[in-house]
Amino acid sequence: MVALSVGGVLVGLVPPLALGVLVNALVEFGDKREAALLSVVIAAAIVVEATAYIASDCLYARNSGRLYRDLRLSMFDGAKRRITRYGDEGSGVSSRFISDVETVERLTVSVLDVGSMMLVEFGSALVALGLLEPLTVPVVVPLFAMTWFVTRRMQEPAAAAGQARQEELEGMTESLARELDPSARDDGRTRFRVAAERVLSAEVRLGWLQALNREGSAGLAKLGPIAVVVAAAFVGSYRAGTLISLYLLAQRTFWGFDGLVDLSLSMQSVRGAVNRCFELIDTPASQPEPVIRREKVR
Repeated sequence: MVALSVGGVLVGLVPPLALGVLVNALVEFGDKREAALLSVVIAAAIVVEATAYIASDCLYARNSGRLYRDLRLSMFDGAKRRITRYGDEGSGVSSRFISDVETVERLTVSVLDVGSMMLVEFGSALVALGLLEPLTVPVVVPLFAMTWFVTRRMQEPAAAAGQARQEELEGMTESLARELDPSARDDGRTRFRVAAERVLSAEVRLGWLQALNREGSAGLAKLGPIAVVVAAAFVGSYRAGTLISLYLLAQRTFWGFDGLVDLSLSMQSVRGAVNRCFELIDTPASQPEPVIRREKVR
C-alpha cells in the first residue's frame, strides 16, 4: 500500500517537468514532434499515477476493514469483562464501537499511507524545485514556518473540541438507551433532545475549528506557488515553460506540506477517541473469588 502511494507520487513529478519542456518546445522552437512525444509521456504518467493510487486505496480499504474488525472484537471482550467486574450495563458504550473505532485508523493506516505519501510528495517536489531554481528555496521555507506556526497554535482547541464531541456522542447513546427502556415512566423525548442539542453544539464548534485550521493552511499553500514564480521571474530570465514547471512543482510542494499539517490535526483530534477504545480493551478481568477450604469434621 505504501509502495504504491509513494510510487504514484514520484511518477506524478513527470507531468509538471515534462509540461514545461513541452511548452518551450512549442513556443520557442515550434518542434511539434517533440511536443507530441512529451504529450504521450505526460498522458502515460497520469495513467500510471492514477492506477497506483487506485490499487493503494483498495489495499487501504482492506487494511482499515481488518483493523476495525480486530479492534471491535477486542473491545467486545473488554466490554464483557467490564460488565462482569463493575456491573456496568454499558448503555453508552455502543458509540465507541462505531465512531470511536474509525478514528483509530487515522493513527495507524492513515499515517502509513497518507503520511508517507505527503512526506515524499513534499520532499521530492522541493528537491526538484531547488534543482530548477535554488533561489526559490529561501522563498518557500519562511512560508512553511509561518504555516506550521499558525496551524499548530490553532490545533490544540480543535483537538479538545474533537474529544468533547466524542464524549457528547457517548452521553447521547446513554440517553437513548435509557429513554427507550420500556419501563420508563414517560417518553423521555425532552431529555433526549437535550443530549442531541449538546452533540449539535459540540459538532458545530468542532466544524468551525477544523475549517479554520484546514482552510487557513490551504490559503497559505495557495500563496506559495505564486511567490515562487514571482521570485524566479525577478531573479532571472526564464522561459514560459520553465515558469510553468516551477509553479506546478511549488504547488505539489505546498500540497504535500499542507497534507502533513492536516494529518497532524487529525492525529491531535482523535486522541480522546482512541483512549476511549483502549479503555475497554484494557479492562482487567474480574478477580476470582478465594477458595475456602474446610476441614472435614470427624
